Amino acid sequence: MVTGTGQLRAHWQQFFAAHGPFTPEQMAARWAAARQRLFLNGVTFNSYRDPQGTERPWPLDPVPLLLSAPEWQAISAGLVQRATLVEKVLEDFYGPQTLLSDGAIPPSLLYADPGYLRACQGMDVPGGRRLVLFAADLVRDGDGQWRVLTCRTEAPTGVGYALENRAVLSQTLADPFRACNVERLSPFFESLRAAVARAAPQHSGVDGHPRAVLLTPGPFNEAYFEHAYLARHLRMTLAEGADMVVRDQAVYLKTLAGLERVDVILHRVDDAFCDPLELRVDSALGVPGLLQAVRAGSVAVVNALGSGMAESMALLSHMPALSRRLLGEDLLLPNVPTYWGGDPEQREALLAQLDRMVMRPAFSSLPGHVANGPDLDEAARGDLAARIRARPQDWAGQLPVAPSTAPLWRDSRVEPRPLVVRAFLCASGDGGWTVMPGGLVRISADARHAAVSLQEGAGSKDLWIVGAEPPGTIRRLISPPDGAREPSPVPGNLPSRAADHLFWVGRYAERAASAVRLLRGATLRLSDDSRPAAREELSPLLRLMGRATLIPQEIAQLPDSDAVRGMRQALEIAVDPANPGSLVATTGRLRRAMGSVRDRLPLDSRQILGRLDVLGARLAKADRAALAVLLGDFSQVLAAQTGLELDSMPRGAGWRFLVLGRRLERAIDAVERLQASGIAHERPDAATQEVLLELAEAGPAYRERFPVGVQREAALSLLLTDPEHPHSLLFQLETIRRQVSRLPSLPAFGAAGGTDPLMRLADLVAQASYRVQDLALTRDMGLLSATLFQLGWALPDMSNLLSQAYFSHVRARAA
Repeated sequence: MVTGTGQLRAHWQQFFAAHGPFTPEQMAARWAAARQRLFLNGVTFNSYRDPQGTERPWPLDPVPLLLSAPEWQAISAGLVQRATLVEKVLEDFYGPQTLLSDGAIPPSLLYADPGYLRACQGMDVPGGRRLVLFAADLVRDGDGQWRVLTCRTEAPTGVGYALENRAVLSQTLADPFRACNVERLSPFFESLRAAVARAAPQHSGVDGHPRAVLLTPGPFNEAYFEHAYLARHLRMTLAEGADMVVRDQAVYLKTLAGLERVDVILHRVDDAFCDPLELRVDSALGVPGLLQAVRAGSVAVVNALGSGMAESMALLSHMPALSRRLLGEDLLLPNVPTYWGGDPEQREALLAQLDRMVMRPAFSSLPGHVANGPDLDEAARGDLAARIRARPQDWAGQLPVAPSTAPLWRDSRVEPRPLVVRAFLCASGDGGWTVMPGGLVRISADARHAAVSLQEGAGSKDLWIVGAEPPGTIRRLISPPDGAREPSPVPGNLPSRAADHLFWVGRYAERAASAVRLLRGATLRLSDDSRPAAREELSPLLRLMGRATLIPQEIAQLPDSDAVRGMRQALEIAVDPANPGSLVATTGRLRRAMGSVRDRLPLDSRQILGRLDVLGARLAKADRAALAVLLGDFSQVLAAQTGLELDSMPRGAGWRFLVLGRRLERAIDAVERLQASGIAHERPDAATQEVLLELAEAGPAYRERFPVGVQREAALSLLLTDPEHPHSLLFQLETIRRQVSRLPSLPAFGAAGGTDPLMRLADLVAQASYRVQDLALTRDMGLLSATLFQLGWALPDMSNLLSQAYFSHVRARAA
């Protein structure tokens, strides 16, 4: 921010001229606005070391890091040189290995690295580029020299977070953003999308546009938000390894309409986990047979498998010499001083300075942790030196530089913090590189330590490259240049896994809403002294809560005389996270299902996810007085998600499966409630009928139609056979029937004589609907009892048939 003489740098002068001074009130407002936007966008990072849970809000500081355009130009030249060098080294390692045969590197640098994948040796790379996306972590020392801390070549994380940081701060600090003429990021992402397309095999795709998939480990990965975010912005299909299969040396995506060919895969799964057939056999994240498909030239994987070995500290220590050998140049961006134990000369220098070294595993895929030499006592250093001498090739050390700092807004003031900048490059069409004019800045949360790991609680910043000239016309990430080849999602079909998750989003959402109605009814009756019948209605509520598995049966079956005591105990159990049937547990399942398909839900569903997280945590700790209020909030959030689905989701296959999940769950719930009430066998008391009407949201409609007291036949007409009431059983079955009729057709099913589960499903739904309609004509209680019994197994069978037909790709065969 300031020069060595304490003067404010020119680009910061521009910033403050537009922003004004950092007053506590103004910055608090800016910070609150930024955090609110991040919350509304659902931006998260999964921190496995967070005791309060894995998923936490993305930590963005409201003060950006500013660099001048001339300084960034010099950095960019060094980054392009570094990326070029790394790619040349990888080409040699997986090709002729002349660096090894000529003695430029020791054999252990290559063969001791678990990241070197022998199965990829000699493998041609479709498109000709091993690296499509490259990243480097940079620090600036006390002399102002930018240095490379490490390179990221396997599946560089952070480019999506950098884009989201920019989206938030360009709105939060709109005036300074315009005044500083900040370089835009959108051209870089257009270049990245084009680079992915160029990597695909020639003559692949539809109309010249290769079909692209972003391979993610799934929603439990630390950067899953970024995976979904990038897939949306780069127009790729987000998929997990289990979503794909190799047939005849080609990769296919499992979709609702069958298998669809994949041309290019941008992988976010570590290299060794991408193919359990040839790499790590214990991997459940990859695609069996993927390497053979790459060898056959039918699919491209970017970055190329095996590229992760370029992240090793051992290789970094040899980069100065390799640059002179391969490029005939010294490094424009020198390394942070790095020493590898596998090199005898470097090992002696490392051991001599062990009290100053930051020790790391030499290879990125080796287990281990950072050991900070200055923090170790003499005995610990001696033990570390012994371990280094025992296996020197496994260890590398870096001499810490005194890093420059950036302003961090904390506790109503600006404080200096050490920083690391992650810069990104993508391959360009001319064989060169395009540098993103910005980056992901990570900043230490503690002024005493320079650690900037997001897993350790570090924060992030946006990086602004301040230009002297206004940036050009802003281009949106929608239309490519005329005639350009760009990746496209697998055409017109929903991956089976996504359909499965959407189906369960519907089921869990309806299950949670039903539980909320039960618990709200219970809390209101416990506190209602004005209506004598309120206490009488606790016993039927307890029975229904037991049927819904919210509480154990020993409480659900308590006699009427113990209903008040039992309900107080039931309310605690029904929101206990340790109870697998509790509302909190169901909410957790709903959040996980929604998180797995966040890229396919309306954008505002991100806010719903955040609010569900907050409400679930508060429910688990709520006393009875707070519970009623929280349940009301919960009901509103669930209703808001339903409204978003109805108003914002296209009526495609994904929406139909979500609706099917909701309607099947509501139908199952209705049948179970009616069976638990005994309404088919006996004439239930008024209290039970009042509860049934309330839980079906039918109370107002009943009183409007039937102003006299509650009567069984009248109640059943609303609960069962009313074709217009959204909670009646007939309404659910008719909705299911319509949605099933509009599902994508299945490919030829099995051999001759095989049974099509979709046809069985359609028949099952039609028969159930006819039975319920018959009840409206006959009002036969015997028929009602038989119908409820049949629906008790038929409705779950419908769910199983949907799974068999569309989610699991199980195909029946003739005997």
